[in-house]
Amino acid sequence: MTQRYKLLIEMVRERKPKSILEVGTWNGDRAAQMLHASPGAKYYGFDLFEDANQVTDMIEMNVKPHFSVGYVTDRLSGFDVHLVKGNTRETLAAFSTPVDFVWLDGGHSVDTIRSDWENVKRCCSKDTVVVFDDYYMGAIDTDLFGCNKIVAELNHTVLRPADPVAGGGWVLMAQVFP
Repeated sequence: MTQRYKLLIEMVRERKPKSILEVGTWNGDRAAQMLHASPGAKYYGFDLFEDANQVTDMIEMNVKPHFSVGYVTDRLSGFDVHLVKGNTRETLAAFSTPVDFVWLDGGHSVDTIRSDWENVKRCCSKDTVVVFDDYYMGAIDTDLFGCNKIVAELNHTVLRPADPVAGGGWVLMAQVFP
């Protein structure tokens, strides 16, 4: 587990949220870790899952393999999990349940991250913990990728540690205060 993910799980463990929203569920790793850190939490996970393809990978700078919603559902059995498959520009727009903890780690393009934030912030109170992944330093073009431009407009703090990015640069997380 990367250093920043260890920090994320520690944040969940300390706060014990009753509800967690994750954008970018991928294979369910982080979901399982967060649910173990906050037993009894209700989890909402959004992802393209098996609908992702080479085009979405290129647009979102994704280099990871894809997992099906069925695989992740099986992996997270025993927890209170609600998975939503599809493009978050549509699926998050239809979601309005208040949540205590948000982990934004879906697409990497600025446009997608901005859309995800615009849709998610409706579910946040002043007490909701909101953490963005993909705050880049170094070789990544932050005009096109990462959350840097979005969080720069918000009350935020960049969280350390930083993890290296293949090809150069660093990736960190940013906490936003709604």
